[in-house]
Amino acid sequence: MYPILLSTPYFNIYSYGLFVALGYAVGMLITLYEVKKEKLNAEAIFDMLLLQLPIGIAGSRFLFMVEYTPEKLSFTNFISFEQGGLTFYGSVISSFIFNLLYLKFRRMPFWRIMDCIGFGLPLGIMIARIGCFLNGCCYGIQCSSSIGFHFRHAGSGFYHATQLYESFAALLIFVIIQIYRKYRQNYGEVFMLMIGSYAFLRFFIEFLRAENPIVLMGLTLSQIISIITIAAFIATFKIIKKMPDLRIIPETNIVSIK
Repeated sequence: MYPILLSTPYFNIYSYGLFVALGYAVGMLITLYEVKKEKLNAEAIFDMLLLQLPIGIAGSRFLFMVEYTPEKLSFTNFISFEQGGLTFYGSVISSFIFNLLYLKFRRMPFWRIMDCIGFGLPLGIMIARIGCFLNGCCYGIQCSSSIGFHFRHAGSGFYHATQLYESFAALLIFVIIQIYRKYRQNYGEVFMLMIGSYAFLRFFIEFLRAENPIVLMGLTLSQIISIITIAAFIATFKIIKKMPDLRIIPETNIVSIK
């Protein structure tokens, strides 16, 4: 693997950090493009996405420590990012809560903007997971050499490249929501479809992940969150469908002329 893409006497360029930054940038650009198509306040959303970045990182770091090293959960260890350790779901949860509060404060349409994020997030995940692969983290369990890769931190042998599996899954989700775009009826459907699809695919990829601790009934924390997310997706999707104020094409009453 290639954890350091470029080394100089003054600084190093790390693959993980670079691809996470690229992924966030691409997701942000697509989101802003969709925001402008919706004729919404792009500057306010740009500010939201910038503020969301450190909050998402903090949430990701917190959930990682809760899952892997709860005994070391302290402020000093929390800010020791050089030790590594981020969990994607922590970023999603903290960012979602922040966006809800921010958009409520700015009195902007929550679900319309979350749909814009839903269009951009999958490609961001796809790119960021390539960084995981190059860094050699988030690898899978042992497998045959024909489909596996050698990861330095995993030891000898070959292992599933679960980072690439998730990267491909994110690309698949991006394609699905682009196809679904012309069928959606209410705002909010795209974001919920995106996050529900991710949770479904992540649940099964987790069975191939190595090192993730089992927390309940043979499942990892990410799998438990995936189940909760899928349930929330089904319930929220049904609620959104019944909300006329979220209708993209408003229903009109036909008036007969006598």
